[in-house]
Amino acid sequence: MVLVGKTCPSFPKSQLQWLKGEPTDVPVPGKPCVIELWATWCGPCRQIFPHLSKIQGEYAAKGLRVVGISVEELGGELQQFVDYQSGKMDYTVACSDRVGGALMQAAGVSGIPHSFVVDSEGVIQFSGHPGNPSFAAAVRKVMTTATAPKALPLVTASREELAAMPVRTLKTILQERNLSVAGLAEKRDLVDRILSDCTTQTYFANV
Repeated sequence: MVLVGKTCPSFPKSQLQWLKGEPTDVPVPGKPCVIELWATWCGPCRQIFPHLSKIQGEYAAKGLRVVGISVEELGGELQQFVDYQSGKMDYTVACSDRVGGALMQAAGVSGIPHSFVVDSEGVIQFSGHPGNPSFAAAVRKVMTTATAPKALPLVTASREELAAMPVRTLKTILQERNLSVAGLAEKRDLVDRILSDCTTQTYFANV
């Protein structure tokens, strides 16, 4: 509880290794989020995965991001573990023993699972076990005060129409949906990503 009411320590997305979902700074800038510290060897952590997935699904349309951070180092077994969980971990997942350790130290705790509920201003509203009834109450609180995000329109342009657009415009289409353009060196790569991810999936932006 030592951090409740205080600004959450922040970490750029480059300091974490990403296992599932779109990378983001932690906490998520301008959006309410749940930060969950866990590990593969933690039985109680595995029991919480479906609960966090349910919360992510329930509040996704209002902009909530659940980010699970393993306190372990990245390895093939860790990636395989996350892939195996499939829909049980239906939220963003990363790993960093340094980031996880820093959050635990700041909270004055040594055990996991441990969750932080952070509002859109970056202020921690809950710090504790995600099975605690106060956790769910804190999520409801931050979502009640959260600004409803604006649904971005589906991209309906054809491949030819996209190919005729400037590279800057193509990058904007992806970036305003929080989709990374890293590694997309050619215009055709940007077009392929837009056609793959932006024609059927609705994305939201804060208003």
